[in-house]
Amino acid sequence: MRILVADDDLILSRLLEHRLAEREYEVLVAHDALQAWQLARRDLPDLVLLDINMPGGTGLTVLQRLKSNLRVRGIPVIVLTATEDESLLLKVQAEHPEAVLHKPIRFEDLAREINRVLAARELAKPERLVVQKGKA
Repeated sequence: MRILVADDDLILSRLLEHRLAEREYEVLVAHDALQAWQLARRDLPDLVLLDINMPGGTGLTVLQRLKSNLRVRGIPVIVLTATEDESLLLKVQAEHPEAVLHKPIRFEDLAREINRVLAARELAKPERLVVQKGKA
C-alpha cells in the first residue's frame, strides 16, 4: 500500500514517513500543494494524508482537485490540520474527506484512522464483490 504524506512541516512529514515505513507502507512525501497534486496524479497512492495550510496553493485546493478529477477521485483523503478557522474547516468538510484530524495528532490515532479508511476502501473495490450463482 502506498501513502502520500503532503505536509510542509519537514519534521512531521519525516516522522510520518518513518513510522509508516515501519508498518511496511510505501511512502511518498510532498512539501507543497503543487507537488502533492502532481504525485497523486502520477503515482496514484492508496491514501493521501493532506495538510491544509501549505505553500504552493492550499491543501483545500488539492482536496478539491482530488475529489473532482475522475482519475484520482477514488483515492481516500485524511486531512491533517492545525487550523481553527471554522469557515475553512466547513469548506474542507464540504469536499467529503474520509476524516479530518486536528494537530497535534497521536500516531496511534492516525494509524487507527488509516487502517479504517484503507479497510473500507478494500471492501468497496468491485473485485471484492462476490456474486453467487442462482441467487438473486
